[in-house]
Amino acid sequence: LLSRRQRQMCIRDRKIAMLLQLSIHHLALINDMTIDFEPGMNVMTGETGAGKSIVVDAVNLVLGERADRDLITNGEMKARVEAVFDIADNEKVKALLGELTLTGDEDTASISRELTSAGRNICRINGTIVPLQTLKQVSAQLLDIHGQHEHQLLLDSKNHIGYLDEYAADEVRPLLAENEQAYAAWRQTAQKLSKLRKSVAEREQRIDMLRFQLEELRGAHLTAGEEEELERQKVFYRNAGKIMSAFDESCALLSDGVEGGSSAVELLREGVNALEPVASLDARYETVYARLDGLCYEVEDAARDLRDLREDMDYDGEEAERVESRLDLLRRLNRKYGATTQEMIRYRDKIEAELSELEDSDEAAERLEKDYRQMTRRLEEISVKLTHAREEAARRFERAIVEQLHDLGMKNARLSMAFAPLAEGEKLRDRFSAQGVDRIEMMFCANLGQPLKPLARVASGGELSRIMLALKNLSAQKPGIPRSMVFDEIDTGISGRMAQVVAEKMSQIGDHHQVICVTHLPQIAAMADTQYLVCKYDENGATRTEVTRLSESQRAQEIARMVGGAGCESESSVRHAAVMLEEARARKQALRAAIEGK
Repeated sequence: LLSRRQRQMCIRDRKIAMLLQLSIHHLALINDMTIDFEPGMNVMTGETGAGKSIVVDAVNLVLGERADRDLITNGEMKARVEAVFDIADNEKVKALLGELTLTGDEDTASISRELTSAGRNICRINGTIVPLQTLKQVSAQLLDIHGQHEHQLLLDSKNHIGYLDEYAADEVRPLLAENEQAYAAWRQTAQKLSKLRKSVAEREQRIDMLRFQLEELRGAHLTAGEEEELERQKVFYRNAGKIMSAFDESCALLSDGVEGGSSAVELLREGVNALEPVASLDARYETVYARLDGLCYEVEDAARDLRDLREDMDYDGEEAERVESRLDLLRRLNRKYGATTQEMIRYRDKIEAELSELEDSDEAAERLEKDYRQMTRRLEEISVKLTHAREEAARRFERAIVEQLHDLGMKNARLSMAFAPLAEGEKLRDRFSAQGVDRIEMMFCANLGQPLKPLARVASGGELSRIMLALKNLSAQKPGIPRSMVFDEIDTGISGRMAQVVAEKMSQIGDHHQVICVTHLPQIAAMADTQYLVCKYDENGATRTEVTRLSESQRAQEIARMVGGAGCESESSVRHAAVMLEEARARKQALRAAIEGK
């Protein structure tokens, strides 16, 4: 991060350079480079292919745009971009960083992004790793970029309403938020109502099927977990004869005796009694005696339990048949409604609720119809208010844009925001959307005596560029807009006098916002407060790009090249470029004086 003294040096004429520093490491042709930006209007120039777009790519990475691994310098494992911003007087960003617990130095904010060849994308704010969405959220408050093809958005009339809403945000945004909320509730109700309005035959068929299923499940009197008990009973009844036989034989051998002989319990007791006289003579005898005595009691207890089981055993043929029948019923229901009784009970409750809803759907439909009508009326009221707010704002917007276009040399330009009326038979509700009911298209005419026509049909590339610049300038005048504005070759389609007009307009934006502009036009370069040269060079068998801040004499050399092409930096060309720079300084002072005079 820059030192406090360095930050203080960035303050000039009460303007603060929002983007103080951009560091780029192993990005495309840039190996390791740091660019210090200044307040006001910064321009970047250089021959085609020198690498100016790489700097724009770096800014886009800070903004959270899509990252392509191909941007990593050939042979390197990762690329990294870091931007340092001055936020000393940006309370909105400070508050946002506080909410996100990402505060660092009180006057600066650092945003970095790292790409790896393995596809990882690591974002940091003030040294803390954050999700990409958080990086976008913060950087959007600090930077605004206008790409060389952004004016193509003007060719789609669906985008036009957004420009008006942004211009009139104070009046439109509250109504738009209210409309979005009302539309979401209206749409949800409409979907519910549509579901209830299914054909009567389909609804009745569903009711009949659910009634049959519910009757079958209710008739089964299901109890959760009863399968386990039934399976145990089934095993008993199917093996009752074998069990009884085993009990009889075991009881005979253990306790009853066989054919008048002694039982196992009696024989074991006799054996224990025989040992008793000698047990005390030796500890070993005592141990064996104790074991046999305890075993004798164990066998006696087990024999009694066995007799009890035999006496309690009651085979009921009817009950055995009932168990088998019940299990068959559960298996049939399992195949239809669930693998266990618990699942079948849940399904029964579910269809019971659905059946109740279907049987009550007439009443529910009536309630929903009433809600739907109320919501429709409410949404119509909000939509009308939103339309009126937009119509009032449109008149101001038209005047503001036309004034900007006049400043940009289009003295006969006219622009109107056309609101499409309802078609024959079309109702307001047919146009309901989260953005309201308005369909708006910019109508444009650049020449006298010609009617207004759809912008996409009549505007040239140069005119589109200037219209977009006018929109950007209006945006820059609104509070809360990011003060660092990046323009990537906005000079597309313009030259000559129009280039000078655009240059003056961008210089005026630079009086209130930091401007960073990539350009091929000498007129724009001459109006800059600070100029950087982007060029390529060969080093150790590899091509590299470097960015150099130019002195006044170097600026004259570069502008001479821009005017005449490479190799045309003659003494007279350089003198002419120096005159352009001097005239540009005088023109900026005159423009500032005129604005202050107003």
